[in-house]
Amino acid sequence: MKKIITTKVFLILFFSLFNIFSLIEYFNNDSVIEYVSYLKILSIVAVFICLTLLLIKKIFNDKWVLKTMVKPEVIKTVNNNEKNYEFLDYEMKQGIAILWEGDAIFATIKGEKKKLTGYIKQLILKDDGIFYFSVAKGEKIEQLAINEPNSKIKITLNGTQYNFKSLCKEVLKLELKRIFKFADHVKKQLSLNEKFSLTFNPPQKMSILLDNKMELCEIEKYCIYHNNYQELLIKSISRQKYTFLPIDNIKSKIQLEDGKKIDIRKWLAYLCNTTDIN
Repeated sequence: MKKIITTKVFLILFFSLFNIFSLIEYFNNDSVIEYVSYLKILSIVAVFICLTLLLIKKIFNDKWVLKTMVKPEVIKTVNNNEKNYEFLDYEMKQGIAILWEGDAIFATIKGEKKKLTGYIKQLILKDDGIFYFSVAKGEKIEQLAINEPNSKIKITLNGTQYNFKSLCKEVLKLELKRIFKFADHVKKQLSLNEKFSLTFNPPQKMSILLDNKMELCEIEKYCIYHNNYQELLIKSISRQKYTFLPIDNIKSKIQLEDGKKIDIRKWLAYLCNTTDIN
C-alpha cells in the first residue's frame, strides 16, 4: 500500500533538519560550512510554510469536505405539536385551554414593559405553556402574556393590588397547584414532541467517538424538538443496535467513510438546510 506523506510529516522533517543543522553549526563553530547556514534558513522557511498550510487546512477543512460530498436524499417531516388533549379536568382545544371565564373584571395590569387597562374576560393557557389574560378594551380584545408566574406584574382592581398568583387564588378562585401542574404538563408535552425529523436515504455511515473509542455507525434520522433539543437515531454496525444520541454528546469531529473529518453540526446544517427550519 502506497504511503501518503502529509503536511505534518514534512513539518517534522524540516524541523528536525533545522535542529540538525543548528547542531552542526554549534559543534563546528570554527570550520562551519557556509551552506549550512543557508540550509538552516531554508529549513525554517519550510517549517513556516508547513505551519501556514496546516492553519489553512484547519480553517477551511470543513468547507473543503462539504464541497466534495455527494448529498444523499433527505426526507423532511414536519410534525405539528399535539393541540387537543385533557389533563386534570382541563381541556386543551386547538392549542388553547380556558382556565377561567366569568363576569368581566375591570382592572389595570402593569407589567415590566406594558400597562393595560380593561376588562379581564378570560385566563387561558396556550400550548406554549404560557398563561394569557384576555383583556377587552372597547371592542378590541388583547392578550397579555404572563411568562413567569413569579414576575413583577401588578394587577389592580377596586383599589386593591394583586400579583398573578394572588389574583388567581383570591379573585378567580383557582387552585394554584393544579393550574401550575397543568402548565408544567403542557411544557413537557412541548419538549417531547418532534418539530422536525429528517431521514437520510440511504443511512449515512461514519465513525463517531462513543465511550472513548471510535465506532462505525449509520445515521438514519435527525430529530429536532420544539424546545430545540436535537438528537440522532444511529445504528451501531458492530453491535447492530439502535440508539438515540444527543447532538450535545458529540464532542469531537465525526469521521466520514473516506476518512475526512468534520464537525457534526456543520455536516447536518449542510445536508439538512437546518438554517431554514429552526
